[in-house]
Amino acid sequence: MKVLVIGANGNTATRVVRRLAEGSHDPVAMIRNPVHRDKFDKLCVPTVLADLEYPIDHAVQGCDAIIFAAGSGGKTGKDKTVLIDHIGAIRTMVAAQVHGVRRYIMLSSINNDINSQSPIAHYHRAKAHADNHLVGTDLDYTIVCPGGLTDEPGTDLVSVSLKLQGKGMTSRENLAAALVACLDLDLSIGKSFSLLDGDMPTADALSAL
Repeated sequence: MKVLVIGANGNTATRVVRRLAEGSHDPVAMIRNPVHRDKFDKLCVPTVLADLEYPIDHAVQGCDAIIFAAGSGGKTGKDKTVLIDHIGAIRTMVAAQVHGVRRYIMLSSINNDINSQSPIAHYHRAKAHADNHLVGTDLDYTIVCPGGLTDEPGTDLVSVSLKLQGKGMTSRENLAAALVACLDLDLSIGKSFSLLDGDMPTADALSAL
């Protein structure tokens, strides 16, 4: 499949792109800044310039799947979180529907709630609104909700649950592996699940959904 990775320059998304490039799929890295092209050129991965605050139809056309791994980041204000994580995410879903991209994998977060009162409630609310919209589409979606992200080495050992509230940590490498694995796992379609570091091999954990 030709897979558009949205937010490709991000810490987790770059790992997703690398895994896709090493596997059987053909990634396209969607980036906002042309300065970031060099990184993906070295991986022999094509890039497309697009900004989630504007239409991205040109980026979506011709793709078979989307992995949404973008985020406004912790250094931006609450307004950017709404523009990127909520409205921008929905914009990509609409583009996918318009251009016939059926498979859509969302990198979300544990503890999302449209009524969240958490210390990062604006983020949890934005992600929840986006996830809820995705569930209401006709796309073949999967929503992956990790815990707190770390840069620890990947272990290929995770804990998966349909319970989306809780606490725990998730290695970005384990998360990237799971996002890529879901592309070829029809059992994950229509599922929302939490993903934490655990003690079960990723393939086994996902197959038990």
